[in-house]
Amino acid sequence: MVKVLGILGSPHAQGNTVLLLDAVLEGAAAEGAETEKVELAKLDLRFCIGCGRCYAAGSCIHDDGVAAVQRRMVDADGVVLASPNYMHSVTAQMKAFMDRCSLHVHCFLLTGKYGAGVATAGGGGEERVAGFENEFLRLCGAQTVGIAAALAAGPAALRDQEAALAGGRDLGADLVAAIRERRQYPDQAEEHAAFAGRMKQLVARMAEHAPFQYEYWEKMGWL
Repeated sequence: MVKVLGILGSPHAQGNTVLLLDAVLEGAAAEGAETEKVELAKLDLRFCIGCGRCYAAGSCIHDDGVAAVQRRMVDADGVVLASPNYMHSVTAQMKAFMDRCSLHVHCFLLTGKYGAGVATAGGGGEERVAGFENEFLRLCGAQTVGIAAALAAGPAALRDQEAALAGGRDLGADLVAAIRERRQYPDQAEEHAAFAGRMKQLVARMAEHAPFQYEYWEKMGWL
């Protein structure tokens, strides 16, 4: 069974972004995927303090709701990140979650997974935000299949809503197809390889201070 996890970064459980995210999850479910949605605004979510414990020990200094979401993300086959445009970026909730996933970036913990970005905006920039979400997923090792982005027409209403929701459902279906096909994206493979080359140098240089990530890279045969 294909598993797709949607992570909602909006503080509004009934807003524009959730409309579009739900459409993506509906499209995935229609193709037989098991779907789940997590609302970051409902979590106890503390800020990363840059202490480096995750690199050193493999666990975070904070005991809050983030670890459970991270486990679900790693267990899923597909991950969909969804956020409205706040100041040309994702919400504070989504950014805080991303910051807490630094070990996922350093150790490419989403390798073999597929993802997609979802964003809405009142006055533009929604595609930029969705693209940023996809960039984060690729930094974690995932391959991304596309975005769903839409402008708002008002509270819980999208411009050209039927077309926007249809596009979201199509993205969800394509995400499931990519997972089943084990689809490959040569341009993203080049991006991953270039980033891994830079990370290899960092991991080797920080081995004494970050033994967990060094041992993980060694176990994976990447050193």
